[in-house]
Amino acid sequence: MTALVAIAILLVGVLLTLAFIYVIGHWVPDDVKGQASDSWAIFAFCGVLYSLVIGFVLAFALDGYQGTRSEAGAEAHSVTALSRSATLFGAEDRDRIGHELICYARAVIDDEWPRMADGERSVFASAASDRLFQSLGRLGRSDPDNAALGSSLDRLRVLGEARAARLQASNESLPAIFWVVLAFGGLLLIGYATILAGRERRIGQFIYILPVSLLLLSTIYLVAVFQTPFSGPNRIEPTSMENSLQSVTAFVPDPRADRPCP
Repeated sequence: MTALVAIAILLVGVLLTLAFIYVIGHWVPDDVKGQASDSWAIFAFCGVLYSLVIGFVLAFALDGYQGTRSEAGAEAHSVTALSRSATLFGAEDRDRIGHELICYARAVIDDEWPRMADGERSVFASAASDRLFQSLGRLGRSDPDNAALGSSLDRLRVLGEARAARLQASNESLPAIFWVVLAFGGLLLIGYATILAGRERRIGQFIYILPVSLLLLSTIYLVAVFQTPFSGPNRIEPTSMENSLQSVTAFVPDPRADRPCP
């Protein structure tokens, strides 16, 4: 997949470069073209400003991507921790909570994760989360002094917050103005570079401009990848939840583990 993306960026960069060379060559007067030192200084200044914008947007997208991955890990860890706390309850409560944790993990992995690519959530995961809360609520009414109950409720709260953050990340995207600035600024820099190299032979122009096109396209691609954490070639996979599901299934002696979920 990475090789295909690299080839696609290269092809688009070549086509974009050739298009600019053709358009500038036919529509910009020859006396405007040139390599004056002051023109290159202006180009460098514009390039620095644009790189600052790119850096800010990329850092924003990367921070969101890493935060989403961290929340997914916290959610999976909470599932594992709840299964450990469940062993401190009676056999019936332990088995019921263990089964509900298994149902929740399966719903997240098999149903909710694919849906998040379209910004949707799973009703099965929501139902499993509600059943967990109801089960712990019944325990609170029947045995309010159980030390494991407080810890379990805290873990359930963390699980709910982590899931909410994960779902919110699947619905978020960069403001449209960011994409306008990235696209317009990139095209402006490529066009400026083409004008400055306009007196060179065509092969010289191509050599000058192609690296600019490829660098800008690669950066915009990275921004697009990081601001869509649940789709695309570098999407976050439910690996942590899959590990938690295996751990819960092995740890909790649940005779209902293989039963279908409600």
